[in-house]
Amino acid sequence: MKSIITTGNGDFGETYTLGGERLSKGHLIIECTGLLDRMRAQIALLRLHLIETKPEAVEDAAFLFWLLHCCFVIGSRVSDARNLHPEWSLGDIAERHLARLEAEQERMEATLNMPKAFVVSATSKLAATADCTAVTARDFERALVRLAEAIPELRDTRLFPFVNRLGDFFFILARYLEDGHHQTVDYSRLG
Repeated sequence: MKSIITTGNGDFGETYTLGGERLSKGHLIIECTGLLDRMRAQIALLRLHLIETKPEAVEDAAFLFWLLHCCFVIGSRVSDARNLHPEWSLGDIAERHLARLEAEQERMEATLNMPKAFVVSATSKLAATADCTAVTARDFERALVRLAEAIPELRDTRLFPFVNRLGDFFFILARYLEDGHHQTVDYSRLG
């Protein structure tokens, strides 16, 4: 039986983009879409862990599910960075997406008493998973910036602020999930 996933097209280190370009798997577009996929998988893991740990957090899980869908919109834009086939795009990140992300972060921040010092460690596995998600979001953001430096037409007015906010959002989510118990840096321990 022939696999619908394994095509053999990438056996020699090349693959196709949504824009129809055949590129090296080391190309910036492919790196960026790979880091986006890593971030999407990390968000999915965080969401599942949240559902298992705090089943009452329906609103938070639903928001993470929405973010998973945003990843596909972002991916269609990144995979066709030169906009060669706009008809295949899933749309663009718009002002309404950014506003929703910022509103969700504001909702969480309004309930927090943020620590005055740097956070050295999460205080739960769930918060640590959110911290790891923040790191993957920042990794993706750096790759997106490198890609836009190479392909200036990728510069999108809402995509970059949205991706920039994701790292902050997941950091705030981690603190929110700690329920007021933050572990901050204690420089006296370095003694």
